[in-house]
Amino acid sequence: MSSKWKETLFEWNGFWFTARAPIQISIVRIAIGILTWIVFWQYLMSGSDLVGSSGWFNPDAGRYLIGDGVEGTGSLFRWSPLYGMSSLSPWVAVFGLLASLAMTLGLGARLAPLIAWLALGVFHHRAPVLTVLAEPLLLSALAYLIIEPGRLEWTIKPGLSSGEDRVSANLSIQLIRCHLWIWIAFSLASMLAQPEWWNGEAGWLLIEARHGWLRLPEGWQPVGQFMTHCVVAVQAALLASMLGSNCLWIGRWLLYLFALSILLLLGDWMYASTLLAMSLAVWPIDLSLPKEKK
Repeated sequence: MSSKWKETLFEWNGFWFTARAPIQISIVRIAIGILTWIVFWQYLMSGSDLVGSSGWFNPDAGRYLIGDGVEGTGSLFRWSPLYGMSSLSPWVAVFGLLASLAMTLGLGARLAPLIAWLALGVFHHRAPVLTVLAEPLLLSALAYLIIEPGRLEWTIKPGLSSGEDRVSANLSIQLIRCHLWIWIAFSLASMLAQPEWWNGEAGWLLIEARHGWLRLPEGWQPVGQFMTHCVVAVQAALLASMLGSNCLWIGRWLLYLFALSILLLLGDWMYASTLLAMSLAVWPIDLSLPKEKK
């Protein structure tokens, strides 16, 4: 019993604190940097119209929507400087844009993801009613990239090492992997808590409401029901595959199917792209050069 306990502790310690080359987390950094750049660009273009002093969600409307002053709403944890200084919105977006660009270019070390994380948090807490599914994931990924931002330059050649192995690189990778698994688990649990995902109606209702890219004529309800059950089954299989090293490769294709279902049923390309970006921590891109034949 003692030896098994020690073996378990050794494996647990190795899972988190084994040194790893930072090239994998560097690729994640580039993908997340591109996506956050897009988000900040959207805030720069429309932020004043939405959260400005005379915008759709002005400070008074924003406080009402977060339940300010109402017990149990958690409004105290949704503080943002934009409530008092709405004119700062474009400047926060610019700082976020520059930080995201630096991340994509491999510049700024830990400072770039830190600034991007703070700037995105300012917008995220200011108008939670505008929050898309991708934003919480992007915020989490940015936080983990502060631990180890990677050292990959945009001009790096395939197969070139991006620095010595570091524990921080492995820690960031594993945190993103765990967060992605927990997120998908909560997504599955929230679906199973609704009868529409059990009887198959959810998929058809989303198709009928034209939320996503898929369009079907009347009388095709069985297709929607089939897709509903497929979405649930794919998530369950994906979670199982991420836990086992022997079938981990299957998870890559299951995640692609899940992302495709998001596009077809919800049309949320940013959410699907964020899932794929974070999945690079689980299924890395092989940047090694092909070996020369002797």
